[in-house]
Amino acid sequence: MKLNILILASIVCCGQTKKLPEFLKPFRCSISKDLQNCYIKNANKAIPLVVEGIPDYKVPKMNPFLVPFVQLISTPSLRLNLTNVKIHNLKNMKLIQIRFDWKKNIYSYEFFCDNIKIDGMYAVDGNVLVLPIKGNGPFVIYLKNGSYNFTMSPNLTDRNGERYYHIEDTRMNYHFDDVNFEFKNLFDGNKQLGDEMNKFLNENWEPLLADFGPGISKTISSIITQFMQAFLKEIPHSEIFLD
Repeated sequence: MKLNILILASIVCCGQTKKLPEFLKPFRCSISKDLQNCYIKNANKAIPLVVEGIPDYKVPKMNPFLVPFVQLISTPSLRLNLTNVKIHNLKNMKLIQIRFDWKKNIYSYEFFCDNIKIDGMYAVDGNVLVLPIKGNGPFVIYLKNGSYNFTMSPNLTDRNGERYYHIEDTRMNYHFDDVNFEFKNLFDGNKQLGDEMNKFLNENWEPLLADFGPGISKTISSIITQFMQAFLKEIPHSEIFLD
């Protein structure tokens, strides 16, 4: 399954060392003292502030987050492209668990959000499960009670006498309690066929995630990676932690 995402904001690396933004300094934690509890508590205080964007640090506004194009699925039997995509409610994302494996250099974060809304325009043609589907127009997807397990392997690199994190090898696993689809203007605007298809999609959302889920999770993963990489390229390690 192939996912092509053209991210709205361009992430560029700045050679000048920057300090942590003043509004985030109270949220710094000590690596050697109660890191997990401090990190979770302070991250959840910072998320609603950070999603409003930090232009000086190349962090785009994420309320909503804009993605120009997502190739959600492209197979011989089904093609589904999304454009002008907006992802809402990221400000309600909560960090509920972190795990740092210092020896293996693996950092794991578990996030939870009760209701992520994704909307935009779609174009679909092919067969979904056993039924034909065709159309283009507005869409809305709701991801309800989603748990997102994000894992990364960051490396420290030296630049201008400071050490900076560089994110590599990211992975995302997910679980939802429910997923709701609404595709308008299916089958050239035939309301009866469109209503029946949307009902079918919502009654079969779990098997549908085998096709749609990886594209959705990669989109969410790209948001987390983009934010963290943009920020970490600008802020040295010495500014992030207290020790």
